[in-house]
Amino acid sequence: MRILHYVDENRLSWSRPWLQLLGEMENLGDDVKQHVACRPGGTLEGQVRAAGFDVRTYMPRAAWLPPLCAGFGKILRDVRPDVIHTRLSSAAAIAGYWGRRKRIPVISTVDKYPKAKYYRKSDWIVPSSRGVARHMEGLGFPPGRLQVITNAIRVEEYAPDPGTRARFRSAAGVPEATPVILAMGRFVPWKGFDLFLHALESLECSEPLAVWIVGEGPMEEALRDLGQRINSRRQGIVKVSFFPFADDVRPYLRAADIFVQPSWHVPGSGGPETFSLALLEAQAAGLPAVVFDCGGAPDLVEDGFNGWLAAPGDVMSLRHALEKAVAATGKSEFSLRARKRAAAHDVKRGAELHLGLYRSIIGRKA
Repeated sequence: MRILHYVDENRLSWSRPWLQLLGEMENLGDDVKQHVACRPGGTLEGQVRAAGFDVRTYMPRAAWLPPLCAGFGKILRDVRPDVIHTRLSSAAAIAGYWGRRKRIPVISTVDKYPKAKYYRKSDWIVPSSRGVARHMEGLGFPPGRLQVITNAIRVEEYAPDPGTRARFRSAAGVPEATPVILAMGRFVPWKGFDLFLHALESLECSEPLAVWIVGEGPMEEALRDLGQRINSRRQGIVKVSFFPFADDVRPYLRAADIFVQPSWHVPGSGGPETFSLALLEAQAAGLPAVVFDCGGAPDLVEDGFNGWLAAPGDVMSLRHALEKAVAATGKSEFSLRARKRAAAHDVKRGAELHLGLYRSIIGRKA
């Protein structure tokens, strides 16, 4: 079984878990041979090659006009795949056109809320969450052509580590008894960090609480000002600290007690999250999560079980959810449930689902 993975990009923020998925598929399938096609000039080509996969680079002549992208047709002639698996919209459009011409089935993973035109020639759609599946159905794609397969990580890599927790909290000056709320992401409107901070302004808590926000982005100055205002007004109770993006977020996850993902849909800005890798990583580290009830968050978080859901964009609802989370700090059942929920999205399970889909589609073609 020969698979061509096509990503019309030259760098990816999620390349590591994606390449782990490809590696796991080869571990599980003796008959699996995988190739990758991507744009030249970035970091992705080297990462794919370092992972041990054959990589072909191609710069589309006009990504918006697939008939002019004959170079991709040449890659198909060279690789002769049994199926093409695309990620990102332009790759789906190009592969959909050339897959039809070459009679090669095209599977397209969808992890945004895209326009329908890019996916009309895809034979099978793989939404990354139930929310994305509903979006694609709303665009007219029949449910019989959809199979939800969520993003996946190597869950064991995020297991709690008491030693790391103690060292990281000590370096940050946070006692073990102080609950730590962690949020991570890009500082843009739809990520909702401003709503999170506004919820903290009126949060009812009698004991000290540490809040760590990891990220960067255009809203950073405004968010830092708001965080400083909270620190001044709630001195001794709530302390907000900002940290830059980190290549390895596991020390933050292992040192924290609660994870918050306040992303939602902001018209003209974007959102919500389709299926957040950061949220999945937090669950794998045993962190119960507070999230808005939208996008892919409900695929991972069940209210009162392994986290708490808030009404999208509602600061008071978010505040109440945070208060419940703080009150539950130290109750091990929430952490155990979070880890169990994350285990259902381990990379091995993702590889099994993908291989099953490939074999089913190739069998139908035969």
